[in-house]
Amino acid sequence: MNRSIASYFPFYYGWVIVGVSLVTTTAAYGIWWSFPVYYVNIFNEFGWSRASTATIFTVGLVVYGLGSFPAGILVDRLSPRKLLPLACLTLASGCLICSTASQKWHFYIAYGVFMGLGTICMGYVPVIALISNWFIRRRGTAMGIALIGNVAPPLLALPIQKLISLMGWRASYVVLAGVLLAAIIPLTAFFMRTRPQDLGLNPDGQPAEWRPPETGKRAAREPGGQLIMNQEFPETEWNLHNSLKTHRFWALNGVMITLGAAAGMIMHHLVALVVDMGYSRDMAAFIFSFAGIMAVVGRLSGYLSDRFGREITFTFISSLYLCSALSLFFFLTHPQEVWLLYLYALTFGLGSGLGSPTLSAGVADLFGGRNFGTILGFSNIFFGWGHGIGAWAGGAIFDHTGSYSLAMIFALPLFSLMCFLFWVVGPRKVRRIITPK
Repeated sequence: MNRSIASYFPFYYGWVIVGVSLVTTTAAYGIWWSFPVYYVNIFNEFGWSRASTATIFTVGLVVYGLGSFPAGILVDRLSPRKLLPLACLTLASGCLICSTASQKWHFYIAYGVFMGLGTICMGYVPVIALISNWFIRRRGTAMGIALIGNVAPPLLALPIQKLISLMGWRASYVVLAGVLLAAIIPLTAFFMRTRPQDLGLNPDGQPAEWRPPETGKRAAREPGGQLIMNQEFPETEWNLHNSLKTHRFWALNGVMITLGAAAGMIMHHLVALVVDMGYSRDMAAFIFSFAGIMAVVGRLSGYLSDRFGREITFTFISSLYLCSALSLFFFLTHPQEVWLLYLYALTFGLGSGLGSPTLSAGVADLFGGRNFGTILGFSNIFFGWGHGIGAWAGGAIFDHTGSYSLAMIFALPLFSLMCFLFWVVGPRKVRRIITPK
């Protein structure tokens, strides 16, 4: 039965895994990040203050961030085929609780416990752990496509708003829960498989006899398109305990926290920043959406790390785009210079979109294996901490100076430190991609 499902497709079954992962993450993050759309309806109906209503999502963010580690453990223990339907059921339960909520603590439970945990267990950590099993040579490409789902949610805001306008916000939550139960759960339960070996396949769909060409005496060859530069790493059965003893893992955590802090300073204040420059709120919202579209393009460019290497792509393409965006900020002095604003959104979107699959592929090159989800989940906590600190710091800097200029200045050395630390992580020193001719 396992072999027969792959035989129905004229291409490598790993791309089915990528497609289902894309649909799953889009659904999860689309619902999760739809809170700003529901936000106005909730505080208008219940008469709560805006700050008080916003704490609903804050609780969810805390649970989401802390849930990265247990999500990693669960994907290693249960397998994605079991975990994703359970997570989808949890997210749907959160939607149904929201549809009947009458007290603030109902929303805390819905967003904090059910939707926060459901989203992270359907999202970044399980998907990256799954894709790393199915792809080696095309790992960056596959991860970039699968991770479109966590930058696409701004594009779903309009249809969800239309749904609310048509039937009310409570009924719309019921519809979203129905989509999860009727479509996403069957999709993940039927098509998901943990490893290509479960279907008698090899990573990337390579034939068993293929080997990368010999390019050096010190390098050992591995099936699937990689050249092993450090034999100790691929021969080690990595788990959280022994990874904590390596300098590469702590350098990785440094990358996570600096990336999160720099991104948090910019991303959460982008709309306010544009309005403060003298543009309308509609224009600010459009620029935010445009940056999201460019992030999707950046995700689709994940193949660059497969071709040029993780460090080169992360430092000289992704981070260069991000630093260029920050530099453009200081030239945005007049509302008439709208083309600079578009260029700002374009470069920031491309850089942030490309960075995630490149970083994730590099981590999988180092610590991939049966415990990879646990390792990635632990490391992702550092990104969450950095993101929260950065978002707070950007607001605090504005409150004290009346401008985001100092936040942009602080973000530049953070990006530089992030690049340096990623070279210390050094995926190229362990595995290098060799493309077959």
